[in-house]
Amino acid sequence: MYTSTLDKSITIDKETTSTNTLGTPVETYYFLKETYAGVWLKSGSTDYSTDGALPYSYVEFIIRYDERVNYKCRIQYENQYYRINHIYVVGRKDWMRIQAVVWEDE
Repeated sequence: MYTSTLDKSITIDKETTSTNTLGTPVETYYFLKETYAGVWLKSGSTDYSTDGALPYSYVEFIIRYDERVNYKCRIQYENQYYRINHIYVVGRKDWMRIQAVVWEDE
């Protein structure tokens, strides 16, 4: 992996659980880090259901290894959030290949 391919700026947020005034657990995200990444669009399509058209796209991010990044994180790139599906650690913890899909609010 060449560091020159890490040419896109991304933000990584991490999930935390807090409680609201009624004591109900609420999942929120806080800023973890801003870093440079290689970004590749792997595939995309549209699913059609009774709710209408649901577009999605799969993206792969490559970043330098950081042990704080895990499946409770989300990635923001170009004003779009991505949910992490899988993390590959490359080499001796040199790089992380992160497979993600566009974040859809429920």
